[in-house]
Amino acid sequence: MKDLDSKAWRAFHKIGTSLLPHLGRQITNHSGISATEYIVLIALSELTLPSVNLNRLAQGLGWEISRMSHQLSRMDEAGLVKKTKNLEDSRCFDVSITAKGRKIAEAAIPLQSKEINHCFSQVLTQAQMRSLIEISEAISTHMKENHPLNKKVDK
Repeated sequence: MKDLDSKAWRAFHKIGTSLLPHLGRQITNHSGISATEYIVLIALSELTLPSVNLNRLAQGLGWEISRMSHQLSRMDEAGLVKKTKNLEDSRCFDVSITAKGRKIAEAAIPLQSKEINHCFSQVLTQAQMRSLIEISEAISTHMKENHPLNKKVDK
């Protein structure tokens, strides 16, 4: 059983060390933004409201608030997003995608989709994709229930 555990973990890890960096490089090559910037721009471009609270965006992406804050500051400086003080809580920021950010995201989506299809969807069978979804949901549920991102650690 330990051999199966080890092989499964190495197989999972291999996806993260081969596919994800490749997709990140492709985003940068064809749109000039990083994979992280792409993730944020896509999330913002899919909003039904014009802006979102920074904390809510971080939670939605499964990021720590400090990571999100630093990333958005860099993207604000690059003109990809706009940070504004939250009207209800001046300690918080709201963030929205700029015209420049939207244009880059809209141009990157079809190119990234083509690359994902080439390296992922066309490689896996429907049954394998369903299994991968099931695996992802099982691990995500475990992590949410047992290791929540915002859980305070007692000292």
